[in-house]
Amino acid sequence: MSWVFFAGLGYFLNAVSVLGDKLILRKILTRPASYAFWQGILSLGVFIFAPFGFSLLPFGEAFLSFLSGGFFLYALFFFFHALRLADASRVQPIILSLTPLLLFILESYGLKTVFGRNEIFAALLLVSGSVILSFDFERKEKTGYRIFILYSLAAAILFALSAFLMRALFLRENFFNVLIWTRVGMFLGGLSLLFFAPTRKSILSSLKVMKRPKASAGVLLNKIFGALGVLFISFALSRGPATLVNALQGLQYAFLFILAVMLYFFLPGVIKENFQRKAVLQKVFGMILVSLGVYLLTIFGNAQV
Repeated sequence: MSWVFFAGLGYFLNAVSVLGDKLILRKILTRPASYAFWQGILSLGVFIFAPFGFSLLPFGEAFLSFLSGGFFLYALFFFFHALRLADASRVQPIILSLTPLLLFILESYGLKTVFGRNEIFAALLLVSGSVILSFDFERKEKTGYRIFILYSLAAAILFALSAFLMRALFLRENFFNVLIWTRVGMFLGGLSLLFFAPTRKSILSSLKVMKRPKASAGVLLNKIFGALGVLFISFALSRGPATLVNALQGLQYAFLFILAVMLYFFLPGVIKENFQRKAVLQKVFGMILVSLGVYLLTIFGNAQV
């Protein structure tokens, strides 16, 4: 079965998790540091896969695993901060366009990955569709400050570095071992937030919230969906180039729009979505570009390392 299928399944589960993230950031863990911290702590649940291939790594590879996980945790931290300063429709296009470009450079020169013309064209379609799907031309920024751009750039760079290191490790070690060690790195990244007074204050205050059964159960359930999404995306990353796996993130935004439409009819008021004619046409056009990109990758994808 193609890695494209597993990436698509992972991004669908991520879309479900993102809907949960929106509710959690709005009602339960409203501060970026606390939410990033709990994501790091809960990432240790990956040890349920230890019987399938966990073993000690050489120091160098263990260090790279910790870096990959730590980079991912801090990418989330900066991403959540960017979302506090500006609408997602301003933050996500920066990350969606910059991350695949950085990965393309890193893989081309760092791993000597050779991309065909069809794959490059497919990636361009996927990235363009992702930006169109995530961008809202009607909404304005929450604030006039442009510091959110710096947070978004930091998140994009760290997401790219994390995926690049993970891909490099998959070329050397078995899938479950890399997955577990990188999640340990994410856990350590979460713990490192306790060393800074402002983030430590946010995290300690969240302990009271997490003691509430409904709050902790909601976060845990959402993280199960997120963890399964990471599992399938990581598996795709172990089989396909990180640049193309990341470019497929446009599927996540297509799934988000479809889920939003379903919630609009069955559970109105749960989330906010713009269903004006221009917005719907924009989303449909974005999904067409993403679909064409997925089709090209499925038929012609054959990047070699």
